[in-house]
Amino acid sequence: MGELSERVLAYLPKYINVFGSLLAGPKRFIAKENSNADETFNRSLIFLGISLVLFVVMETPIHLPKYDVWTRLCLMAILCLVAISLTAIALRFSWWVVGGKASIRSFFVTYSYFFGVMIVLLAFSQLISLGFLKVVDPALYTQLQQSKGQQINQIDALSGGVTLWVTGLIFVVAFFCVSIWSVVGWGAYRELNGLSKFRSFCALMITGILSWIIAAVVYSVRSVMFQ
Repeated sequence: MGELSERVLAYLPKYINVFGSLLAGPKRFIAKENSNADETFNRSLIFLGISLVLFVVMETPIHLPKYDVWTRLCLMAILCLVAISLTAIALRFSWWVVGGKASIRSFFVTYSYFFGVMIVLLAFSQLISLGFLKVVDPALYTQLQQSKGQQINQIDALSGGVTLWVTGLIFVVAFFCVSIWSVVGWGAYRELNGLSKFRSFCALMITGILSWIIAAVVYSVRSVMFQ
């Protein structure tokens, strides 16, 4: 445990630099890493762990207090491990179908880095969008949180509608940007497998189909854990 803490503390100053490098050039960053090396594997897990902590910290202010931070962090860690493991297997299978031979370990490392960036960006986007709603219309924000997605009653049709539209637009734009970044980063998997763009596209389509199944499984696990 002490050795792990030392590793995390030693890596912490590098986190921002790694995050920026991944954000600016995910394909270039992964190309420089030896995804099968033990040290790279350890660094990817530390990066993911720090990203997970940031994710929970940024989500805490915009959720009603049901779990304490440490409980939520542990639950999210389990959920992320399930999601990343299933996705790594799906990626390996998708590339195997089109002729890829990269190891599942390299897929796990690559997706750990990508997933770490994505959850921080999405949490930040949610923090901004719901933060806007909470500042502009606190009553609507509270009602929306308590409704858990059900129909919200007694909202002024004009002011509430406009506020919700702006809130949704902020998150949609941010989600679109993250999606574009993910598509750009897909080239890293092609480099790992050394295949053509056409085969890369086929692997992307297969992964896209499998991702719906993974999303359903992760959502079911999340529903049980956070009920």
